[in-house]
Amino acid sequence: MSLINRNDTLMVWFMARPPILRALILLAIVFAVVAAGVVVYSLINHTFIDLLLVFRDLAVLAYMFFLRIGVPVILVVGIGAWLKRKLDPDEERAGQPLSERVPMLQRVKLPRLSSRLILGLTFVAALWTAAIGLAIARFLFGLSYVTNLNDSYPWGLWISFDVICGVALAAGGFVMAGTAHVFNMKRFHPIVRPAILTAFLGYLLVVVGLLFDLGRWYQMLNVFTMINIHSPMIEVAWCVILYTTVLTLEFSPVVFEKFNLQVPLKIIRRITVPLVIAGMCLSTLHQSTLGTLFLIAPEKINPLWYSPLLPVFFFISAVAVGLGMTIVESNLSARFLGQELESDLLASLGKAASIVLLVYFLLKVADLIARGATAYLTVPGIHSTLYWIEMGLGVVIPMLILSTKRGRETPRTLFATGWLIVGGVILNRFNTSMLGWWSYASGGPVYIPTLSEVTITISLITLGVVAFAVIGKFFPIFVKEHQHAQAPAE
Repeated sequence: MSLINRNDTLMVWFMARPPILRALILLAIVFAVVAAGVVVYSLINHTFIDLLLVFRDLAVLAYMFFLRIGVPVILVVGIGAWLKRKLDPDEERAGQPLSERVPMLQRVKLPRLSSRLILGLTFVAALWTAAIGLAIARFLFGLSYVTNLNDSYPWGLWISFDVICGVALAAGGFVMAGTAHVFNMKRFHPIVRPAILTAFLGYLLVVVGLLFDLGRWYQMLNVFTMINIHSPMIEVAWCVILYTTVLTLEFSPVVFEKFNLQVPLKIIRRITVPLVIAGMCLSTLHQSTLGTLFLIAPEKINPLWYSPLLPVFFFISAVAVGLGMTIVESNLSARFLGQELESDLLASLGKAASIVLLVYFLLKVADLIARGATAYLTVPGIHSTLYWIEMGLGVVIPMLILSTKRGRETPRTLFATGWLIVGGVILNRFNTSMLGWWSYASGGPVYIPTLSEVTITISLITLGVVAFAVIGKFFPIFVKEHQHAQAPAE
């Protein structure tokens, strides 16, 4: 052990594990390598469909076994423990860890869990169990088994929320990284890492959501081999791939610090500014190009949302929601992870958000007037109603609140206003990508997401929340300003 370099913390951790656990880890690595090799070989030889047919039956059998055995155990243990804590008059016993109150968990070290948390974990476990089954049905049997997509609506909930909304909500990463590193506003360093983590997890979930929506998902490698330079979708795909790589590198110092890997940490710190600049350029490209996607459908989208300026609107609203999402995430971290709320920094973000919203609002008004689309604002119906809600609650009200010093410096008001910005941008993306298309299908089928689609989407959201909480708990995400200031000198 003394021969191992002190920077090789992962190897030290591995050698400290029991022999059986080390053997299982090695077996899992070997299995993953072999499986990846088989998949790559089948893709090269165009036999992946045959491999899917073989794997499909095994996956269904394994899931059905888990459904009949695992789910009842989860429900009985989770709900039983919750009821036990609620009904047991013995307060001393009720305060014991779950592993001490449930005999079958005697060998498992679990933290003390409140009754509400136990019920929440049970719900999440049941939700993810259902999502696993739906994922098997979708990837092995096709989109028709789990969605209501049709020729009139080839894009549904998974594109509208998981991808288009997900990319926008992850904009806080490039906004805060650029603010702190490129514009050298060092006082914002304490909220940069949480923003980057939010963006990193957001983009990973965007990739997963996009895989769910791809009809022939196993041909996703075509993005590397069949490049159409005239397609905005290829630009979005490559920008998302490259920016996810940039986010991985921007987030890597957190991992290197956790495991005391000094050499790669020094390398990443030296290239931080070029990485951030590259991330800002890539984000500018694909945030705006998501709006470009809808320029091909002028007759399908309601005139309240269709505009030649859609790329500009998408980018500006992404900057606004990046600021709003950072405000929301900071408040939630303070409430549920016990972190200090940087009220002065969030107030500054609120002031910046009010300016961005003002620019966005003026451009939207000027665009409606220039296109002669103001008459649609008074047409009775769902579209005009949605537009007034989107602009009123999601733009005008938060803009006015954040333009006042009192509104920015009151934590609860600022938190609520952040949610309004987030909700307004989400509604805008839904209106542009899904709800605004309803006039095109008048007299024909109207797309309503299935329960399966909603379940997958909610599962991805909870997965991101749980991942953020776990990483925030065990990794140095929340650090003080002086720690950031000293970091480059190490």
